[in-house]
Amino acid sequence: MGFRSGFVISSTSFLFGVIFIASIYDFPLLYFSNLSDSAIEAAERFYLSVFNAPLAVTALLHGMMGLGVIGLIAKLHRWNEMAKYFDGGSLALFMGAICMYLGVAVPNLRLIADPTNEKLVWNSAIATQRQSQLEAFNKGESDFKPSDGPMTQDEKVAAIRIVSASNTICIVLLVGVLVLQISEWYLERQDAVEAEKKRRQQAKELADAKKAK
Repeated sequence: MGFRSGFVISSTSFLFGVIFIASIYDFPLLYFSNLSDSAIEAAERFYLSVFNAPLAVTALLHGMMGLGVIGLIAKLHRWNEMAKYFDGGSLALFMGAICMYLGVAVPNLRLIADPTNEKLVWNSAIATQRQSQLEAFNKGESDFKPSDGPMTQDEKVAAIRIVSASNTICIVLLVGVLVLQISEWYLERQDAVEAEKKRRQQAKELADAKKAK
């Protein structure tokens, strides 16, 4: 396994570690039937501490993401059959995880940090939730009319759970990256073993031919 594969594995493993820490707070929100106020408050404190962390923490997180992308692009640059399927697929999955982070987690974290900012409300997943609730209200399917102002407490809980769900999706995508990278390494190793056997067989046949002469 070369340096480029090492970049990808190191980056993916680092991101797994970050999501593993977040999963301590995510699991009660997503998989426990009785959602307690303490679990919500703990998750909110954790995500706010991450969002308001020093610049060095953010730079490290984004730098490790960039390291994975650089490694995959460098591997894809070979453009052989292995690279097209395994590294191309890995790059698509890795970029999917980054898009989940930038498109889902970050807007909702900004909203959690500033819940009274109505502009952030309409740039987050809460806007889609409000639109669905309003359509149901207008059709007479529900008696609940959503707020059109700052985020409510129930919507704050929903935003935190959306961030937790996006982390779960990122786990699945990153697992796919690791599976593809390990599969590629195994197949390349098998090809190298077969090539070495063939080389030794050819060398033996050549030596036998010389002896026969």
